[in-house]
Amino acid sequence: MAQGDSRQLISRTSGEDALTVSPQETDEIRRDIEASRRQIAQSLGQLRSEVSTSVERALDWQQWVHDHPQAAVGIAFGVGLYFGLR
Repeated sequence: MAQGDSRQLISRTSGEDALTVSPQETDEIRRDIEASRRQIAQSLGQLRSEVSTSVERALDWQQWVHDHPQAAVGIAFGVGLYFGLR
């Protein structure tokens, strides 16, 4: 249903004849709602997948060391120096 159609439906159903929605319009509204639900569920599934992948990657220290070897060596050196001078 297009935005203009929605506005027409709202303006038609907000007055005295609010209960005079045709069965075809009711079916169209139901189909639109179901399509929206499916689209939202699909988007939510993709979002969950992306977030879980990002979290797993962020918590994988071995992958981080593999991606940033110089920084990992620098951090290890700094930590070793800190505890060595303590």
